[in-house]
Amino acid sequence: MILAKVTGHVVATQKCDELRGSNLLLITQLDDEQKPMKDHSWVAIDSVGAGMHDIVLAEEYLALNRDRYKAMSVVAIVENVFRDA
Repeated sequence: MILAKVTGHVVATQKCDELRGSNLLLITQLDDEQKPMKDHSWVAIDSVGAGMHDIVLAEEYLALNRDRYKAMSVVAIVENVFRDA
């Protein structure tokens, strides 16, 4: 799983049957200081109702038709991150 920030929305006028009704988000992985990492962005299926600038927990898993698709999925909206100094 990765900690990421929602940096955009993806609009697709035509989708495969498995994606119909799904909200697609552009997410960017965060580093240890919770800053967006360059060249670490993905399109993810939103399953929790995340919005722009939300910090989210995302995971890569075999989704939809497991034989054909691998997808990134937003699985949680993060309120706080606590860590030892």
